Amino acid sequence: MPGHFETPEQRQECQLETCLQFERYCRRATACIFTLTTALRLLGVDWDPAASVTSMPRLHADALQTVVDHRNNKGRDRHALARPGTKRVAPTAVFVSSIPIETIEIAEGITCTTPEFTWFMFSRFLGLKDLVILGDAMMRRNTLHEPLTLDGFADLIARVECRAHRNGIRPPKGITQCRKALELMEEHTDSVMETILRLTLECYGLPRPVVNLPVRLPDGRLIFLDLAFPEAMVAVEYDGSHHSEQWAQDSLRRFAIEASGWAYVQVIGLGFITDADKRHVAELVGRLIRERTGKHYFLNTPLPLERVPDRRREAWKERPSGLTVAY
Repeated sequence: MPGHFETPEQRQECQLETCLQFERYCRRATACIFTLTTALRLLGVDWDPAASVTSMPRLHADALQTVVDHRNNKGRDRHALARPGTKRVAPTAVFVSSIPIETIEIAEGITCTTPEFTWFMFSRFLGLKDLVILGDAMMRRNTLHEPLTLDGFADLIARVECRAHRNGIRPPKGITQCRKALELMEEHTDSVMETILRLTLECYGLPRPVVNLPVRLPDGRLIFLDLAFPEAMVAVEYDGSHHSEQWAQDSLRRFAIEASGWAYVQVIGLGFITDADKRHVAELVGRLIRERTGKHYFLNTPLPLERVPDRRREAWKERPSGLTVAY
């Protein structure tokens, strides 16, 4: 069974070994196409869906998820049965795709769905927030798979919708969720908590911050701010538990940022747990933006995440002629 504190590299190596063993003793005439949680682990995506799929055993990491074309007969889910002279084989969960499956070969003989297609497959099972977190995780600055962009996800959605239109059928379940998630996703993030912090600020009405904005300090150093509001020169950074071991270095970094004219908001794990914590952070950032620009964004009642893309579009439509809106 997969460990609870594995790195993406460890998860990938462990999953690859399990899939190789499974293919070695699989009775299918053709190679399996692994998907969903199994594909995430094979691709080395830095996000574990365990907490989001607790009530869905078929998506747990100790099962192998495979996908077949809708024209094939759907194989039955198999429980782990020991075969004579072999190790115990993992249980399998078989899913059916109504659209052409897009795949990538991870290693010789091991095929899984592409990152974008895996994200699309998850749209049937995840809420909007988790789908955004997954999309961000796939577009990190440092990944074990090929770099991805928002355009790649948009192209996948377009292909799915065009095929449905061409065949006179409704797009598959999850496509609406994908469209909304795409409007909330960002490239080049560094962690799940940074994504959650960004989404929290947007739910409280703040404009979308720039992710990993490069800033040149007076001493010539180039740094990247986790989340930045350039117009107001307000920086927001999330410091996880690993930062406790580099307190002095972080303090010097913060001093240099503030000396450059930026207002700096440091968010630590223990201070960003409850709804009250999150409101406090958003209110602080909103106040700094108002003090520096005269613009009031903070909402006393946060929007549901589903409403954030709609509100951004509404703000754009209602803008005065010739004025750019920061949404």
